[in-house]
Amino acid sequence: MISHTKLLNWFFTAFAILFLSAFYGCHREHDSIEDNLPAIRIRVLNGSGFRGAASEYGNYLQRFNVDVIGIGNTEKFIYDKSIIVVKHQDEQDLVRLMKYTGITRRIYALSDHSVEQFQIIVGKDYRSYVKQ
Repeated sequence: MISHTKLLNWFFTAFAILFLSAFYGCHREHDSIEDNLPAIRIRVLNGSGFRGAASEYGNYLQRFNVDVIGIGNTEKFIYDKSIIVVKHQDEQDLVRLMKYTGITRRIYALSDHSVEQFQIIVGKDYRSYVKQ
């Protein structure tokens, strides 16, 4: 015969396992949904003047669901703050990109002829957006 204490311990252990597996399963499902969305096409431009800043940040972004289709420089190195340039109107992808990067500043320069959905101009603050 099983004692009352052992039965309660077994019940609470089983409940904890079920709760944790359900919580973990829901969390993993959310991650896999985002991973299954198409990659966001971006171009990274160095606006800081720091040598290699766009390449460094572009390499960092490849850990996310992002397709870096180009790296380059802005015409002038005048950007203290990093900014997202929206080329295609897609608020869902903009929110995803802001979540990936932490960059919330944005301007709209919509273009039907742009291959990339967004440009990221890295400013002098770009290293503050690189999470280890």
